[in-house]
Amino acid sequence: MKFEEQEPIDESSDSVVLEPEIAQDGDDEETKPMLDYDNIKSSKDIEVPPLLIDQVIGHEESIETIKKAAKQRRNVLLIGDPGVGKSMLAKGMAQILPHESLQDVLIYPNVEDSNHPIIRTVPAGEGKKIVKATKGSARGHEERKTLITTIAIGGIVLIGFFYGRILESIIAAALILLISIQIKPKNNTMSPKLLVNNEENRFAPFMDATGAHAGALLGDVRHDPYQSGGLGTPAHERVEAGMIHKANRGVLYIDEIGTMSMKTQQELLSAMQEKQYAITGQSENSSGAMVRSQAVPCDFVLVASGNIQVLEGMHIAMRSRIRGYGYEVFMKDYMDDTTENREKLVQFVAQEVKNDGRIPHFAPDALDEIIMEAKRRSGKQNALTLRLRDLGGLVRSAGDVAIEKNTVWLILKVEESVW
Repeated sequence: MKFEEQEPIDESSDSVVLEPEIAQDGDDEETKPMLDYDNIKSSKDIEVPPLLIDQVIGHEESIETIKKAAKQRRNVLLIGDPGVGKSMLAKGMAQILPHESLQDVLIYPNVEDSNHPIIRTVPAGEGKKIVKATKGSARGHEERKTLITTIAIGGIVLIGFFYGRILESIIAAALILLISIQIKPKNNTMSPKLLVNNEENRFAPFMDATGAHAGALLGDVRHDPYQSGGLGTPAHERVEAGMIHKANRGVLYIDEIGTMSMKTQQELLSAMQEKQYAITGQSENSSGAMVRSQAVPCDFVLVASGNIQVLEGMHIAMRSRIRGYGYEVFMKDYMDDTTENREKLVQFVAQEVKNDGRIPHFAPDALDEIIMEAKRRSGKQNALTLRLRDLGGLVRSAGDVAIEKNTVWLILKVEESVW
């Protein structure tokens, strides 16, 4: 892409129209329109599908497989080069999963064994109400305790002044204050913690665990340096849910899964098989290693992805389970150069402009140039590239340059409203 020196733009004009360069090599394909645009004046006139699964282009066979996997809640392994739409397919799958009642997960202290907290599930939206009600009761107890402590300290100080025993009264007041701090209302220590909150989820949850360490993926228990003297944080308050728990009844997506450690893959496989996984401290040197919760639900659909080289590091049992109870999908990096596929590529440009929200819409001549660039990048005759992440970068760069330069770009028509 290049820029030409242009005369300053008259800002009073209704629009700026860019005429494409005339090819000098006699190649008619570079000069004639790539499509019959009819009444389409810009990419703004192109309808963008509301569901992500319908915004994926060029992978019709893969989309059909994903829809079958979603219907039956099967695990999926997507194999393909970076930038061909693997993560977008995974997000789209979460939107079309069969509707299931989502759950909130609460964790309660265990009176008999404080290092083994109790797990309880409730319908989505109820968990927050339970925690709020319990903490409201505890707050009332705390306010009454504060009032009683204040009255007691004030009375002791007044008596000390009245009898001239000021030092003794101050010591007594400090002792009462210390005792009051150490006394924690039972309601406060027994209050549950909301571990997983699905109150605002319209669709099945989608969690992207790409590159997540063991604690973030499987859950963890925070370290507590104050483990004695009544200053420590209760064990259940230190438990943190992992992405496998937050993806319960939804989709867990892991890209480049072969780069994950074998130990973590084994634990993930166990969670997939049992559909529940207890949370414990991941560091042996932490006080959290002593805590182990009851099993937390994690009935997720795993969508893993990677290229052929990365998948060599994938656990054999993990891949075997996906093959036996799911699908392996090989994704293409190009599609045939047909009128239908060119129309899909134009839809892709409209999606990128809409999703970005900061760049101008593309005129037909600009869309033609994107199609030509897709042909070049495919590296094949009569083909269009499906490495759409890179092509999307070109779309955004073109829009950024057009706005930044405030000048005519060789393939854009920018309407006055953009400026």
